[in-house]
Amino acid sequence: MLKQNKPLGAALIALFVLISVPIAASNSWADYMADQYITISHGEFGGDRRIMEAKLYSQGKKLRMETTMAGRKSINISRGDKSPPVMWVLMPNEKMYMETLGKEGEGNPMDPGARAGVEKIFVTKEHVAGRLTNKFKLVWKDKDGSRLSGFAWELIELNNAPIRQEFFNKNEHVLVQLANITVKKLDPDLFEVPEGYRKISMPPQMPPSPPIPDRP
Repeated sequence: MLKQNKPLGAALIALFVLISVPIAASNSWADYMADQYITISHGEFGGDRRIMEAKLYSQGKKLRMETTMAGRKSINISRGDKSPPVMWVLMPNEKMYMETLGKEGEGNPMDPGARAGVEKIFVTKEHVAGRLTNKFKLVWKDKDGSRLSGFAWELIELNNAPIRQEFFNKNEHVLVQLANITVKKLDPDLFEVPEGYRKISMPPQMPPSPPIPDRP
């Protein structure tokens, strides 16, 4: 849920695209489920802070993210195991869904260092929430050529799935964290469009194929 009733900023939208864009995963992680928290803040003192909560399910190259805003549930399913990769946006209240096809070879949404144009540098081993991780620095260029950076903490016991990601973009700070991680075999049906859902076209204001965001 969104903690403040404010419009979603460009950074938050980019994060949704980042996490949800259907791509072929570079790693095959163990099945797991977790609570995800995305915190967006601005300025030197982290003002205008917004926190979004989601439920995340991961199975190899499949990803499911459930969010609730203003009492309405939305489900994003990314299938990097398909060719071409595909993303479904499900609207359970209406029993409808939208489909977007990705491009072959695009990086893993949960592995920013695997994306083209992103330099990934090992920093150190570090504990996050009591779990041992490999910490990496990420460096890439914005469209205007400016140099941007961030960090990713990859959970060693979960085959290097990122448990924490931190991005800096001009006057903006984005923190993505996983909590309450449970490793268990997941039902493959979680990553399918349920029966009875009607396919609809993408709204005119939305691009037919989400572009890869500047942020890794």
